[in-house]
Amino acid sequence: MSAESAPRHLIPTDLFGTLELPADPLARPPDALVLARVRALVSGAAAPATLRAWRTGWAQWCAYCARHGYAPLAGRPERVSFFLADLSRTKRLATVRSRLAAIVAAHRVAGIELDTRHRLIIAVLRGFRREQSATPTRQAMPLLFEVLPRFLAAFDNRTAAGARDKALLLIGFGAALRRSELVALDIADIEVVAQGLVVTLRRSKTDQGGHGALLAIHRASTPELCPVRAFETWCAFRGDTAGPLFTRIRKGGQVTAVRLSDQTVARTIKHAATLLGLSSKDFSGHSLRAGLATSAALAGADLAAIMEQTRHRSADVARRYIRNAEIWRNNVTERLFRADPAPAQQPGSEPDDIARP
Repeated sequence: MSAESAPRHLIPTDLFGTLELPADPLARPPDALVLARVRALVSGAAAPATLRAWRTGWAQWCAYCARHGYAPLAGRPERVSFFLADLSRTKRLATVRSRLAAIVAAHRVAGIELDTRHRLIIAVLRGFRREQSATPTRQAMPLLFEVLPRFLAAFDNRTAAGARDKALLLIGFGAALRRSELVALDIADIEVVAQGLVVTLRRSKTDQGGHGALLAIHRASTPELCPVRAFETWCAFRGDTAGPLFTRIRKGGQVTAVRLSDQTVARTIKHAATLLGLSSKDFSGHSLRAGLATSAALAGADLAAIMEQTRHRSADVARRYIRNAEIWRNNVTERLFRADPAPAQQPGSEPDDIARP
């Protein structure tokens, strides 16, 4: 039987669409029920944002294979390494790794082995990592606490959109939330107590198992900076019905029940920066999280306390956020340039600290 007339073996999936298995029966999984269970577990093992990235990565891999005459599910690591090397010309290392994860996930869904420890894949990733380490990564500018009032003033809390965006910034900053975590909050996840707000974070990037975390945000002595007041003002527009905390608003100020996308967080911050005459390119959705960590370090908080709020597992990763604050702490140049100037010497006199012959 020719390759053209051989029957095609197709697997419909929610994650990657229809996957075509190799013609070789030895390369196909024998148990359809087991395979279906694998598909269900793989789809449920990652966050929605990760699944979207996998779909994008799989589509790009399939397009690359079509151009070069490869079978996407052949389990050939050397071909995958060619694809990764091609991506490295225009993408960052994190994107390249994400594309590899998408290919691996699709092979797992199909029950086909792909050796990610193959020497070519390892060599390509290692070489690309060394290449990119020579170029510092451009990070979002932290939205510092001292600048936060100016950003908040860009929004009119007499309108639904303004009240929502103020609450978005204050809760995102105070809880050091990633943008995906911020928009994933439901109204039931926020509790008002005497000290301030208690935020229940049910799942996060580093907590895919959903163990959850409780985060505290203190009330502010200044009403304009108070997260409790901002939350209650937004709820007066939103109402107390169950569902997403931060929702879309139609023209005319009509509040909907549709959850915001994580991209809205970045757009909100960038919009405020533009209104303040700042470069919107310097800020991103990550500016809130970075701003809390950096501001806390500037205020004298220790690394352990900062990591407790940001939920970082690695001290090295957490230090990246506070490096700009740490370089000023106990810096030796302060003793020189900020010390009281020495009395001026009279003309013709010699400094006391110069030894005479």
